[in-house]
Order: sequence, then structure tokens, then C-alpha cells
Amino acid sequence: MQTEEIIDAVRDFLDEDNWRYEFEAEKNLVRFNVTLSCKLKDIRCVIDFGENYYIVYAISRINADKDAPQEMLKYLTMANYGLRNGNFEMDVRDGEVRYKCYVNCDGIESLSKGIIEDSVKIPCAMFDRYGNGIAALAMGFSDADTEIKKAEPDSQS
Repeated sequence: MQTEEIIDAVRDFLDEDNWRYEFEAEKNLVRFNVTLSCKLKDIRCVIDFGENYYIVYAISRINADKDAPQEMLKYLTMANYGLRNGNFEMDVRDGEVRYKCYVNCDGIESLSKGIIEDSVKIPCAMFDRYGNGIAALAMGFSDADTEIKKAEPDSQS
């Protein structure tokens, strides 16, 4: 699929699902905010379209502590373990925390609604699941081991 076809398919999904977004044609970007049920309250989302792919970034508005990022890095690494679609990332220079989903469209003729839906909704769901821990660690109120147990109560530790 070419960039324009990918953009059209994703925008069609967003329109049909009643998402409010802005499209920046000159940059091939879609931007929107998502309200969460966790302590983060909301995240910024950006969909970046390239040749034969797109990437969905969900970005926390709260950054990790620049002076002590180790607990956040540990927490995000534990959260990432076993994920099947996407991953958390942290920029150690400024503490930005985001979730990324990459969708390879090379060699396919069309994107299914399910693929697009997963790529947009999974980053939001991951912030809902792990957002309380991100907030607690960013504020220095807890540690990674405690917060991962809260986010993953059914996992074996």
C-alpha cells in the first residue's frame, strides 16, 4: 500500500468510529487526545505515516524524573515483557514515556478494520493498564516492583 492509501484507510476508520482528530497533510500526521480511566487522565496520540507503514504513538503528558529514571525504565521493561503488539519506550534525555505500535503495510492491498482498530486502541489500553504506575513512578511515590504487581495482578512473580 502507498502512503495515501494507508492514510485514507486509517482516517476512514477514525471517522467511522467518531474519533476527533487533526490531520496535518504536509507532515502526514494525525493527532488526537484520548481520555483515560487511570491517574494520567489523558494522553496525546500521533499517527505517523510513511511509505508502506504507519506508527501509532501514545504519549504520556507526565515525564519520568530526569534525575532518577531507573525505576521507570525497570517498570516499562517489566511491562513490555510478553507484549505481543507494540511496546513502551522512554527517552532518557527528557523522560518522555510513550507506547508505540508499528504496522507494516508493505505487500498488502488493504488494511482491515481490525488491524487499524488494534493499532489505535492497544496503545490507549496499555496506558490505561500501566498508567497509574507511570504516574506514581514519575512522582517518586512508589517503585517498579510494587507498581507492576498492581498493573499485572494475575501474573506470576
